[in-house]
Amino acid sequence: MVIAHLSDLHFGRLASGAVVEDLLAEVRRQAPDLVVISGDLTQRARPRQFRAARAFLEALPATTLVVPGNHDVYPWWRPLSRLVRPLARYRRYITTDLRPSFVNDEVAVLGLNTAYGATVKGGRLTAEDLAYLQAFFATVPPSAVRMLVIHHHLVQLQAVGPHDVARGARRALEVIARAGIEFILCGHLHVAHVEPVVVQPDGHRVVIVSAGTATSSRGRGPHREKNFYNIIRIEKETVQVEEHCYEAATHRFIDFRQHRFSRKTLPRKCSRA
Repeated sequence: MVIAHLSDLHFGRLASGAVVEDLLAEVRRQAPDLVVISGDLTQRARPRQFRAARAFLEALPATTLVVPGNHDVYPWWRPLSRLVRPLARYRRYITTDLRPSFVNDEVAVLGLNTAYGATVKGGRLTAEDLAYLQAFFATVPPSAVRMLVIHHHLVQLQAVGPHDVARGARRALEVIARAGIEFILCGHLHVAHVEPVVVQPDGHRVVIVSAGTATSSRGRGPHREKNFYNIIRIEKETVQVEEHCYEAATHRFIDFRQHRFSRKTLPRKCSRA
């Protein structure tokens, strides 16, 4: 099972005219079974930016699972729309499904929305979404690797510097541990980083897979002006996460880092309550 993980496309603020087509060519070359996009498809949620994002999604070579980011809500200068119907354009151009999922014997992936108009750039997970998460993972095949896709982060990662964490993160991590989730795929920070994190006192670990910006000019920190995407390869005993960095001069995404995790080191506790 091969998953391509992209994030923070930011149509409307692209790094170059070539990066989109080069990324599409690269994803086609990898021939993934699933493409996951963890938010911020647009820069300012404008219709033309959503139309460009829609065309990009339609050009991808596999099933897609997409969640919105904070840049996909109406901008702050549309305060009423931002508060009353923040994702109206996302729903119109991308999808009405704010809890997308993909399940087979190898992987169970659930996407949840963390982007709301009442926040500036931060996010939150609602009690209803957390209840849905627990019920969803209680029914997936025991053999499946369990993954959650959100835009915002739930854990402070010192390696990437100070950053915001979604509201309700502590409660969310409790539910995530009970549901036996092994990987959280996210974006938002525009820094590529992969790190296993202990999220509960009992030692439950979750691997945070933070994708850098795939196509925009908004890379930050050590990855300023760089573009990244991830490939996740699920095997019987291991999961490998490969980070790929764009080399504009050659129009290629080159190997950046690889991380291999034994599934035996990711203890799973799943409550069916």
